[in-house]
Amino acid sequence: MTLDDPVMTLGTEAAPGVLLLHPWWGVTPAVRLWAEHLVAVGRRVLVPDLFGGRRTCAVHEAEQLAQAAIADPEVQALVDRCADRLAAGGRPWVAMGFSLGAFLACRLAARGATAPAELELLYGGQPPTGPDVGTRHVELHVVPDDPWFPEDELTPVEAGFRAAGAEVVVHRYPGCGHWFAEEGSTGYDAVAAAAVRDRVLDRLRVG
Repeated sequence: MTLDDPVMTLGTEAAPGVLLLHPWWGVTPAVRLWAEHLVAVGRRVLVPDLFGGRRTCAVHEAEQLAQAAIADPEVQALVDRCADRLAAGGRPWVAMGFSLGAFLACRLAARGATAPAELELLYGGQPPTGPDVGTRHVELHVVPDDPWFPEDELTPVEAGFRAAGAEVVVHRYPGCGHWFAEEGSTGYDAVAAAAVRDRVLDRLRVG
């Protein structure tokens, strides 16, 4: 992954794809580890760097980077190009994201026939928009009383996808903080991280 090619690609070309969208810290070692786990269960994984190589551990800087990425049409174009690669040939594919990445993953649901068949959303998301929502299954992994993704933000995500015809499953991990599934983050919880990892990998395992 370089500035000339801001997409990390892992796994074989023939494997069913996962688009993995990073949190507002950037492409951290935890994100790379998740990508390796997904490859180990038979997936091809694309990880676009939405921040052009920048990473941070500071919340205020991460928030600025996230806000800029959400508003930047070039970032959305990069995500769309990755989605096009995975959707080529009509094979079902999955979009997965952490916090900011989950929010951006939800934008892909309205791509109609080329939308991800499934979304794996970790502590983030937004309701689907547009008339042609093609995503049929959504898994939400959330923390009760999460100040960064509170119930009043979760509820419209869940309701919006259900109204669009998707099956929605919500998994709650009590006693954790936001970013609990990212090793090395301030909110990391080893027990909850193992639980969500097993759940996601079991679901996405090929064969």
